[in-house]
Amino acid sequence: MYDMSGFNYDITDVVHLLQLRVRHKNSSSMDVNCPFCGETKGKMNVNLQKNVFRCNRCDASGGMLELYGRLHGVSSAEANRQIREALGKGEYRTNYQVAPKKEPVVIFNAELADADVIDRTYQEMLSLLTLNDKHQEDLKKRGLTEEQIEIQRYRSVPLFGIKNMVQKLLESGQTVKGVPGFYEDQDGKWTINFSSKNSGILIPIQSPEGKIQGFQIRLDQVMEGRKYIWLSSVKFKNGVSSGSPVHVIGNLDAEQIYLTEGALKGTIAHYLSGDTFICVAGVNQYRNLKPVLEMLKSRHLQHLYEAYDMDKKMKVYCDGDSEKCDACQRKSATFYCPHKMQKRQILQNACRKVYEICSGLSISMSRMVWDMDPYGEWNGQIKGIDDYYYVLKNTG
Repeated sequence: MYDMSGFNYDITDVVHLLQLRVRHKNSSSMDVNCPFCGETKGKMNVNLQKNVFRCNRCDASGGMLELYGRLHGVSSAEANRQIREALGKGEYRTNYQVAPKKEPVVIFNAELADADVIDRTYQEMLSLLTLNDKHQEDLKKRGLTEEQIEIQRYRSVPLFGIKNMVQKLLESGQTVKGVPGFYEDQDGKWTINFSSKNSGILIPIQSPEGKIQGFQIRLDQVMEGRKYIWLSSVKFKNGVSSGSPVHVIGNLDAEQIYLTEGALKGTIAHYLSGDTFICVAGVNQYRNLKPVLEMLKSRHLQHLYEAYDMDKKMKVYCDGDSEKCDACQRKSATFYCPHKMQKRQILQNACRKVYEICSGLSISMSRMVWDMDPYGEWNGQIKGIDDYYYVLKNTG
């Protein structure tokens, strides 16, 4: 039994705060996906009466403070402080009275600030943030060194002291209006769109000139099927969208350059290979790609390698185990999976769009593939270009 004296919340609040996926629940316990080993079948049992947890797969266990503290790399005392602040208004409990619906409010956004202003504000913000131990280890496991992690200035999304941080930025003379993520709250005070819901690793998105123009957040917990989201404040007063800028890393004068989706993935691949990478946020986000390719062609770019994930060559046979497609659970493996077919088609259409852009700019292009079977389809083991280079490095 976990000692609950002095606490005005319980492990249920912590589970909701961490956005853990609940697979089964009754009055005394719930089964959730384990955030420590990545298990997705609900093997972690959360005892609601004793306020403790245990994963039946990796044996991770403890009380509610350990659950939060281990995930964020903080002590139990710090975990308690952060949880209390995050639950300040009790929005994560389910037994509070729901406020009546209000009339829709018209939101007026700010204009996007100048690139230099955005970069200066973000650079100063990063100097006030840290990277927790868990996030550091996650990045190292993917192939980055501590030096490379610091060069890229990866940081953890803060869960407390957010308004104080924004106030420090303002006192130091930084501009926050028009900078993606910042907005005015109901009291007319500037803040930033950080919360426990979007906790994760801040991934700086750098322009070809090396200026930070936005951030992707690699979420600690998948949100609505998404592992990455943009730091944006477009839904708030005087907020602004990031506009999905393109991340570029490496030698801008390279004759051969690689294209992939995801700034973190492309950065890891760059450090493992030495190649120059252009990184879009997703395969369908090519609106800002053409200007970057035009600039690089005006230098020395001659050939572009498309290095999107190997889903573009995924097998589309139904395996009967797709949570996203009920039909797959009813059909045998001899049928094609409509969900997989649609996903592969979207990727292939995106690849064709890039070919069209390159053709219009007279840039030659070819597709990079790896981990293929004799029939020209993906084996299903090595998905991303960063994974491919990591395997090459560690297998010699």
